[in-house]
Amino acid sequence: MTARFTGTLSLILLAVLLVAINVLAGLSLRSTRLDLTASNLYTLTEGSKKIASSPPEPITITFYNSQKASRGRPQVENIARRISDLLDEFARASNGKIKIRTIDPEAFSEEEDQAVQNGLVGIPAGGETIYLGIVATNTIGGKETIPLFDINNERFLEYDVARLIQSLSMTKKPVISILSSVNMDGGFAMDPQTGRPMQRRPWGIMRELKALYDVRTLSGDSIGIPPETSTLLVVHPKKLSPKNQFAIDQWVLGGGRTIVFVDPIFEQDEAQPAAQGQTPDRSSNLENLFNAWGVQFSTASIVADADLGIRINAGQQGQRGQQVIFPPWITVDKRGLVATDPATGKVNTVNFATAGFLTKKPAEKPKEGETATVPTPKDEMVFTPIIQSTTNSQLLNPTALIAITDPASIIANFQPSGNQYAIAARISGTLNTAFPNGDPAAAETNTTGPTPPPKTDTLKKSTKEASVLIVADVDVLTDRMWTREQSIGGISLGSQKLGDNVDFLTTCLDINAGSGDLLGVRARGDFFRPFTRVEAIQRDAERQFRAEQDRLKQKLSETEAKIAEIQKKNPNATDKDGFIVLTKEQEAEIVKFREEQVETRKQLRNVQFNLRRDVESLGTWVKVINVGAVPVAVMLIALVWGAARALSRRANAG
Repeated sequence: MTARFTGTLSLILLAVLLVAINVLAGLSLRSTRLDLTASNLYTLTEGSKKIASSPPEPITITFYNSQKASRGRPQVENIARRISDLLDEFARASNGKIKIRTIDPEAFSEEEDQAVQNGLVGIPAGGETIYLGIVATNTIGGKETIPLFDINNERFLEYDVARLIQSLSMTKKPVISILSSVNMDGGFAMDPQTGRPMQRRPWGIMRELKALYDVRTLSGDSIGIPPETSTLLVVHPKKLSPKNQFAIDQWVLGGGRTIVFVDPIFEQDEAQPAAQGQTPDRSSNLENLFNAWGVQFSTASIVADADLGIRINAGQQGQRGQQVIFPPWITVDKRGLVATDPATGKVNTVNFATAGFLTKKPAEKPKEGETATVPTPKDEMVFTPIIQSTTNSQLLNPTALIAITDPASIIANFQPSGNQYAIAARISGTLNTAFPNGDPAAAETNTTGPTPPPKTDTLKKSTKEASVLIVADVDVLTDRMWTREQSIGGISLGSQKLGDNVDFLTTCLDINAGSGDLLGVRARGDFFRPFTRVEAIQRDAERQFRAEQDRLKQKLSETEAKIAEIQKKNPNATDKDGFIVLTKEQEAEIVKFREEQVETRKQLRNVQFNLRRDVESLGTWVKVINVGAVPVAVMLIALVWGAARALSRRANAG
């Protein structure tokens, strides 16, 4: 047997062995998964596994995936494959409680008719329609759908499926009671400008809440909070009646879970026109309750953050639009979301607009002759910030902010305080009542006689562990801060999420309702990772650009003032046509200014050039590392392996 024949036979046997190993691995290791991604993006969280095994009745999930129509479209094919794998993971974790069906709804087929009847939304593409949604049913008539998966937000896939399964598994939804001075449900309302009725859409966050909870809206000057309420949601409590404040106070002291949204400026508040020379009041506060509970919140300050600021178009009329950082509108990311809190630890971004800040009220000093008492730890109110600004932030006056005409001036004049400000905080422990004299309704019915003694059935302190979450912004709940409607050819494709605002709220509601399964599901990593280094380069260059621009304006003002001063010396220096005749001194000043203007513009161009150069240089290095690192690593391994074999052969030969 020759060496050539032996080598050929060995190659054939290796090829057969390779195919056999692949076939056996495909059959025997089908359920084996190895997730090597950061944050285990392709592994079900513990919350999802619990939800998958929780249905009391079997669930059938039908995945409508237009495989043929989506061929040649990598983005759709990749997301469809990811959805299919995810559904298989849920079925595997359910121990047989979840069954998966996959249907390709081809054009003009019965399957397409079924998809349309079930409310699925198709994407027109080259004369065909692509469906990418699911319909889930149980054996007792329950039905939930995802009309169309958002192909641009892959990190929300697991949450969407888990929420759908949990909705079918729940026999009774938690009750959420909402008390608000704004109409969040939509419907007809009076236009404050025209005085005519107009149709208003419900807030998107209300649609999300109603899909998960039994939402009840409270209204009137004397509300009654349903005892079955799992969370009381107070939104923009503007000029809330004492009776309603008393109801909230007693609910909290009795251990009722509460979330409060207040705001120094609620930008979408349709406040009544103020008197001439005054701005409408768009603020909300629960000052009486907050003071009693040990919390300070002022409507006189707004948190601005240069690191978290959102970019907006700030071009003035007639000028080319510019994008500038607007510090009063912020996207709070991992730098401001407290990682140790279950409500924010795995949320990625939350968007705010003109938010205020919260602090713990300092302990009152004892009066002269009194002895200070040190409260025991269980009696002390615990103030826990869960969303904060960075240290590159400052406080702005709301009135001054409204008067600003150039948004770019805020970042140009920005002066960081070096402090972090709590935009959202949780208070717990033992709280004191804001109504030591009892129900204010009793005082209203007895306006002539002496003040009646407080009722014995009113609470003066917390009888159970208090739990109140306070958020110093209401705009965070509005549609523009977290979602954007998408459409193709006039056909609505649903909405695209811009931030995790709704996830933050529903996570807090889940915590209050005692359901923690969805908490881990929202704790998914992000499939998109921003270039933070590039953003830092752009931010630094933009500051330099603004500084140079301000210097140019300052030079212009100084030169104009000097020219005006010179003209005052010769006010009658005009020609026969009435035009002012410039002196040599004036002409010299103008020439000097123009030279400075040209030089400054050159410096501005250099700043922009350096910005592009730094970003392009960084991009080049990233490409070199990504493209060249693997081949170089393989080459080095091959060289080391070859050298090792050569040394081994020499050693054996010797």
